Amino acid sequence: MFKIGDKVLDRNGRIFLIECSEMKDFGNGDAPYFVLKPCFRYDFNDGYRTYVPEDRSASLLRPVMEREEALEIIDSLPSLETFPEVNPRERKNFFTKVVSSGNRTDICKVIKTLLAYRQERLRRNKQFSDFDRRLLNSLILLFTNEISVALEMEPESVLPFVKERTGLILE
Repeated sequence: MFKIGDKVLDRNGRIFLIECSEMKDFGNGDAPYFVLKPCFRYDFNDGYRTYVPEDRSASLLRPVMEREEALEIIDSLPSLETFPEVNPRERKNFFTKVVSSGNRTDICKVIKTLLAYRQERLRRNKQFSDFDRRLLNSLILLFTNEISVALEMEPESVLPFVKERTGLILE
């Protein structure tokens, strides 16, 4: 499914370049592994690499979206519905499941839902929870990084591009 030179996302939404394939023995005998190099710094040092068994790569990685899909998602943002209001405990579990599903449209719905919820909390002079703030920030980072790779632009240019194209402010 994947080949050297592909850009992929891991289960945490981090984007990697498949740099090469190497035979490695991590305790179960020699097997072919993809060597993944981070496309963004994250918290890794410059020499950081991770290894994914080639025979399990389809279940551990997913491809970065194509340019057309990125533009479709951006164009659909204004019409995307938000998720119904859920109590804070259920919201945490629900949003965590949605994010781990990897469904990009649903992830964008979570972003819109959290932005609307944050606005409502501010309007009522109430705090936005730490969990919600961290989740929103990480999802916006995930969104901007993947869109930037798909559209071959700098991550800092994504949110202004989205605003110009749709009128939405995603921050």
